[in-house]
Amino acid sequence: METIEHETLDLQAAAAFLLVHWQTLRAKAQAGEVPAAKLGRRWVFLKADLVAHLRSQYSSGRPRSQHIGDSVCCINDPIRSSGGVISLHQTESEYNALLKQ
Repeated sequence: METIEHETLDLQAAAAFLLVHWQTLRAKAQAGEVPAAKLGRRWVFLKADLVAHLRSQYSSGRPRSQHIGDSVCCINDPIRSSGGVISLHQTESEYNALLKQ
């Protein structure tokens, strides 16, 4: 019996395992987006590689953070938005205040 590390799948079986259409998987394999090898006319996938690839696509559901010096910057921190009418008015007011200095 094959272990998951050595279990191979053809294009159809790999597509069924990943729950995608076989043509979608073939295009992703050709583009190098999914780990695969083309042996002759057939695509061969290692099930363990597909599992690892699938897990790498998970979103963690928690905010990603980036350390900058001693502080932590979080992508969910409030950011001043740009664009829109209110922002344009605010920018103009700030610009005029700077010109008066």
